[in-house]
Amino acid sequence: MEHPSQDSNEAGQCASCKHVLTIRSNRGSVFYLCRRSLTDPGYPQYPRLPVLFCRGYEAAESDTGSKTNKTT
Repeated sequence: MEHPSQDSNEAGQCASCKHVLTIRSNRGSVFYLCRRSLTDPGYPQYPRLPVLFCRGYEAAESDTGSKTNKTT
């Protein structure tokens, strides 16, 4: 992902997940491809947004320390 924007608010967890591939079309549309879907059919290739909870979410390297997905 290039940089956080309003699009990241609309994507939920996908915007900061290390498994996302952000695709921008020539017309300015943004798509979030879940790379987990390539090896696990339990994940949708292009999830319905916003994703508020995902069992496979892992924070991207740049987000480590600022966000966590731990439950206590």
